[in-house]
Amino acid sequence: MDGASDIIRRCVAISRAAFGRGDLDTAIEDLHRLPADLTIRGVLAADLLGALVRGGPTADLHRLRQLDSLLEIAEEDPPDTPEWPMVRVAARVMAVLRAGMEGEDADPRVTLAEAESLLALAPSVGDDPTVAPLWDVMRTMIGLLRAMEDGDEAAMERLPDEARRVRETLAGNPALTTFGDAFANLTDLVTVHHSGGDFRPAFGLLRETVQRLPAEDPLRASVLSLEPMLMPLAAVLREDVDETGSAVVATAEQLAAMTAVAQRPDLSPGDRAMHYAGIGGTMLGLGEETDPVRVEQAVAHFRTAVDIAPPEDPRLTSHLVGLALGLVTRGDVTGRMSDAVEADEVLGRAKRLAGGPAHPLWSVINELLAQVRRRHAGVAEPHAVALEGLREHSWRVLLQTDLRAANSAARRAAQEAVDVARQCLVFHDPASAIRALDAGRGLALYAATENRQIPGRLEDAGRPDLAARWRTTTASGAAEEAPIDLRREVLTVLTEQSSTGALLDAPTLGEIRAALHTVDADMLVYLVPSTAPVPGYAVIAPAQGPPAYLPLPNLHLFDDLDVERYLTALVRRDAAIADPERDLTALDDPVDFAGSLDAMCDWAWRAAIGPLVQQYLPTLPRPTTGRPPRMVLVPMGELARIPWQAARRPDGTYAVRLVAISQAASARMLCHSAALPPVAPTPVGLVVGDPDPGGEAPDLAAARVEAYAIHRSFYPGGRYVGRRPDGSPSRSGPGSVDEVRAWLTGANPGAGGILHLACHGVINTDPAAATSYLLLAGGGRLTAEELVELTSRSPERAIGLIVLAACRTGQAISGYDEAYSLGTAFLAGGVRSVLSTQWAIPDRATSVLMYMFHHHLMTKGLPAWEALRQAQSWMLGPEWPIPEGMPEPMRRHLDQDGLSHVTAWAGFVHWGQ
Repeated sequence: MDGASDIIRRCVAISRAAFGRGDLDTAIEDLHRLPADLTIRGVLAADLLGALVRGGPTADLHRLRQLDSLLEIAEEDPPDTPEWPMVRVAARVMAVLRAGMEGEDADPRVTLAEAESLLALAPSVGDDPTVAPLWDVMRTMIGLLRAMEDGDEAAMERLPDEARRVRETLAGNPALTTFGDAFANLTDLVTVHHSGGDFRPAFGLLRETVQRLPAEDPLRASVLSLEPMLMPLAAVLREDVDETGSAVVATAEQLAAMTAVAQRPDLSPGDRAMHYAGIGGTMLGLGEETDPVRVEQAVAHFRTAVDIAPPEDPRLTSHLVGLALGLVTRGDVTGRMSDAVEADEVLGRAKRLAGGPAHPLWSVINELLAQVRRRHAGVAEPHAVALEGLREHSWRVLLQTDLRAANSAARRAAQEAVDVARQCLVFHDPASAIRALDAGRGLALYAATENRQIPGRLEDAGRPDLAARWRTTTASGAAEEAPIDLRREVLTVLTEQSSTGALLDAPTLGEIRAALHTVDADMLVYLVPSTAPVPGYAVIAPAQGPPAYLPLPNLHLFDDLDVERYLTALVRRDAAIADPERDLTALDDPVDFAGSLDAMCDWAWRAAIGPLVQQYLPTLPRPTTGRPPRMVLVPMGELARIPWQAARRPDGTYAVRLVAISQAASARMLCHSAALPPVAPTPVGLVVGDPDPGGEAPDLAAARVEAYAIHRSFYPGGRYVGRRPDGSPSRSGPGSVDEVRAWLTGANPGAGGILHLACHGVINTDPAAATSYLLLAGGGRLTAEELVELTSRSPERAIGLIVLAACRTGQAISGYDEAYSLGTAFLAGGVRSVLSTQWAIPDRATSVLMYMFHHHLMTKGLPAWEALRQAQSWMLGPEWPIPEGMPEPMRRHLDQDGLSHVTAWAGFVHWGQ
């Protein structure tokens, strides 16, 4: 033991080094040799922390690693000086930054709460020029970690801008400028990788930035040490191919470099395990490797990762999944059944660690487990576990705070759902296939409907306190105001309270049947396109009888010239219409839209509607009410752009004359609509006729005639806004956004329950600014997102029907399987039925169709779906019995040619009740 004189000598040396008059590393070592009960030890540790803080986050890495132990010593006997609070906060911030640079995982919520509590104890510290920029970096870094852990897509989108703001803040400090640049580069790299992009260009920028730092800088060393690991792994993740088309594999030199990194003596066990798992993943090539030697080595590396990772390491779940994939691959290569058995055990452990659908690997684990169990003899229904894995998508989407984030969270859902559904059909289980398909459909739309029901669900679950917090947070009516922490807590409560996981699962067959009975339909049909060599399918939930499926070998979108020409023409036509300077009649595209649509009608019958009508419908009981057979379609992917009611039998008969066809975004949305009490139509409502768009779009003269005639003939007790047939403004109002908003949310029962909108509809599908809106008076815009919010504010407002006689109001904003459009936004808000459009509809022909629709609805008392079918059949002729009450200006529209052409009538689709 040191004597008193030695202790004094060391204390003096430590104090001198802390203020720049000695070796700092030796001083830190001497501090740890002092007796633990020496009171001055805390003061000396605080002095050393001050020296490290003055060095900033670019100090030597081995010194930064001393921060935590020095803080522990200093806090036992802290100095009573004005400087200590600042030093304490700065040291803790730098410790967190060091841990982040070295990839050490900690709970970001706990870390942020600790740092905020320190600032609360010493609020002036946050303004200190030494601490403030470091605090800003740490807060942004923790935000990145939290967003990744929570699956908060909106936060992930904001973080690059946040990091750039931090960089600008640090630009005024020469010692930290490069550090700020590197931090912004690193954030860009993480967000690009998270979105599924190629992170190598972002890493190249990061590498160039850190090379401006001193050679001994810890950030520089940390980044450059990752390059041997990241580049080969990136080639695998991006499925790079060489000039021969073969997959790029890591070279022996690259693998040796990766191994050298993994064997560095300064790595923590968790980091070492991560590097070994990276080597295994690179060698395995996403399970595509067929060389037995490389597969064996990959399995060995994953075993090493699993063995050395600390039990509490959150990356252990990923390492177990990698090991299971390696075992499956080895079993495929060698034919050994024992590998499948072990993979099942490994995945069981991974599933227990993951805990549930909140884990980002939940669907991967369950899909791989289903794949393993298909190899097991005697395992019943192996696809059931894959179906369970799809709950992750519902969780992730329900967690998001806005539409863009929800769409981002759902980007993998539809394809994974189709893959699982096909597995179900291999085992002749259409009921499970239906639930799988619905698990990937319309999830953002489902989240919008669920936001309205969360308080009630929480009260039913015995948590009125949480329901009150939700209502307080979303008092304005905008559910996106609920922060991610509250959403996670709510979802956890609601899923734990349900033994069946009903919140995350698609409706059962019984629930779908009940909805079909309520809306008076015979069957719900999912149309799944073919992917060679797998055929397409119609997967059917009937109102009566067992679920079924039909293979549809012709239901392929990109191997049939007719449907390819139609989709190409439709895309180019949409692009032309979106450009106000372009003349639609002078398209460069040689494909004629009307001609391509005409040919597509024959394909639609051959590919799907014909087999359904001729093979399946005869097996169902005939409707006893005298109505035609009625099917509700859920077309997957780009099949949503096909006007199925215009499918044409070889004898020239259109499907609209044989069956009634509605569409649904999903079974969830069908059940949602069916559960609402019906609203009987009355001659009262709001009719909007061609409001002056303020120069943003051309006039719609025929729409004015249409809307005015509809108002006077069928809704004389309602209100007409917009412009009259002669172009003059209505005395009741110009058709502004405020007028439509007021009608949608008004409590006056005299407002009626029908809204007819004859105006412009605009859609932008650019992922960075995706939206769809109605263009109203003065250029006012009413977006799909706002429509959900508006109708959610007034749940007691009963709206029976909204007719969107505007262009492309049924086209999905961001992905066909999300089905989020102007039309479905109204359904999510509680509107019972909606008519929307699939393309830019012709002005004059639409006016006739819409008049006939309201004629059948109000004069003949038909439900909305049958009124549309009758109106479309009427357009086909060959003779048109003209209603006696049709005004003369509307009759003049009957003189035009082409009323019977598909472009004139098939663009409208019915949704809802």
